[in-house]
This record gives sequence, C-alpha cells and structure tokens, in this order.
Amino acid sequence: MEILEVFNTLGPGQLFLLLVALFVAFGFEVVNGFHDTANAVATVIYTKSMKPTPAVIWSGLWNFIGVHAGGIGVAFSIVHLLPVDLLVNIKTGR
Repeated sequence: MEILEVFNTLGPGQLFLLLVALFVAFGFEVVNGFHDTANAVATVIYTKSMKPTPAVIWSGLWNFIGVHAGGIGVAFSIVHLLPVDLLVNIKTGR
C-alpha cells in the first residue's frame, strides 16, 4: 500500500487530527532544538571560544545532522517492533 492510498482512506476528521498531531510534534522539536542549542553553546560563548552567531549556526548544523544520523535509526527500530499487520486491521466500530 502506498502512502497516498493511506491518506485517501482517512476521513476529514482523522486527516485533521493527523495534521494537528504532526504540527504539535514539529513544534515540540523546534522548541526542543532551541533548548539544546542554548545549552550546547553557553559554554563556548561564555569562555569566548566562539562568537555567538557562529556558535549557534554550528550547533544548529550538528543538531540537524544528529537527528538525521541517529534519530531516524531509533524511530525505525521502534516501528519495526510494532505489529503493523495487527494495527492496520483493527476494527474501529465503523
């Protein structure tokens, strides 16, 4: 089953809730990234090892690389633990 076929089977309410959930998750990640960057650059800025702008850019770059290098691997590991066939065939009362 292709991704687009899954979206075609969702009702308007379900699609709306999915989009809201994705928006909230992305918003959380942005806020979490701000906190990670602040913690990561505080020491190098305080000790004047780097100027603030390059320190924030450098930290953002490595946070981005870290999410794509390690974060996706964890997500795929969790997905492979789930019994997908059982989840897809759940009766929802309709």
